[in-house]
Amino acid sequence: MYKIIATTTPSGKKKREAGNMEHQPCHGKNAMLVAAETTEQPPPPPEEYGTAASKVLGNDDLVGEILNHVDSPTTLVRAAAVSKRWLRRASGRAFLRRFRARHPPRLLGFYVTGDRMYRPEFIPMPDTNTELTSSAALRRAAGSVFDALPEFSDSTGWDTRNGRVLFSFTDPHGHHLQLAVRDTMRDPAGAMAELPPLPPTLGGECLHAVLLPDDEHDDATTPTSPRPPERIPTVTLLAGGKVYMVTVAGYIICVDLATGNLFAIDLPDGVTYEHFGTLVPCRGDDSVLYLFHLKGDKLSVWLRRMDQLAGEWVLRDTVSVKETCRHLVDHPSEPASALVVGVGDNAEFVFLETLVFNSYFVVYLHLGSRKAEKVYQKDPENDEIIRVHPFMTAWPPVFPALDSDEEPRHG
Repeated sequence: MYKIIATTTPSGKKKREAGNMEHQPCHGKNAMLVAAETTEQPPPPPEEYGTAASKVLGNDDLVGEILNHVDSPTTLVRAAAVSKRWLRRASGRAFLRRFRARHPPRLLGFYVTGDRMYRPEFIPMPDTNTELTSSAALRRAAGSVFDALPEFSDSTGWDTRNGRVLFSFTDPHGHHLQLAVRDTMRDPAGAMAELPPLPPTLGGECLHAVLLPDDEHDDATTPTSPRPPERIPTVTLLAGGKVYMVTVAGYIICVDLATGNLFAIDLPDGVTYEHFGTLVPCRGDDSVLYLFHLKGDKLSVWLRRMDQLAGEWVLRDTVSVKETCRHLVDHPSEPASALVVGVGDNAEFVFLETLVFNSYFVVYLHLGSRKAEKVYQKDPENDEIIRVHPFMTAWPPVFPALDSDEEPRHG
């Protein structure tokens, strides 16, 4: 019980005392007692809570805003499982574009693979947000991809996409090369899926393997080359339903998997393939092909729209490796020596192998911020080529299947 006692003093000023008090008498000629008693308001009935919640959760626009503020694609999939209405909203193309703009795929780590490496090594990125349970689980699964391989089996990493890792491995005697895939997102504790046996190779040609996205076609017919095929290094890229193969003759061979058409793309003026690590293609969204070119200290990034018949190369960015990595090298005045060993989609970042303090390191360079940091030290006894495959959070999210008559809306 909460009571207020007010008295009037002889001077006419009011004096107020408040507290848990019983009724107290007041003395004096001008005394006046006013007692006010407050009581707690009863809570609204449960049906009012339900009405308020239904007004929010029944509004598609408000539900979209709620879903757009979850912390990761994995959480979005869990939230979408609340109802078919939420699932339709979360899986709509327009919503997913907004969600990706707010939550772009994050680099969780990378695989390092090479000719003199027994097995690919997974390296977590040092600044990964470890507070996200889904990210931590993916990193653990990524680090255990090769644990199930037979002892003394050599393996090589070939590609990563949407939480899946494509790799090759041999039997314990070093024979019978086999391709396999581990899906760290959908089945983190599952076994590897072995692919059909490889066709016999011809004359010591190098194997190169890539992962096909779920929504691309793979029913291409046998193409014919528009130019005599020059020697093709093991620099091959799958992007937007097309396979790009860099040649040493100043052009890129492109195979359209949907139509089987094959055509050649001339390199930008002044751009040539000199040796491994100087010319690397890169996937881009919306039918954009990126190209990293390293010549001496100068790293150039080119882009070209592949949905236009008369597309032209455009110089997007130029970076001085010497200036950007000045704080990392032993003698900043010495010319920088680097190779491009890995790239991120949409030319967001690049991995460079460079000499730092008399040792070879892999440097992560974010193109937008120009942030450069050492993320891996190469074995001093290994002077062979290494390759880096970025391991990103999966995109797009994999939602539960809707009924055939309940396709997701585009909005």
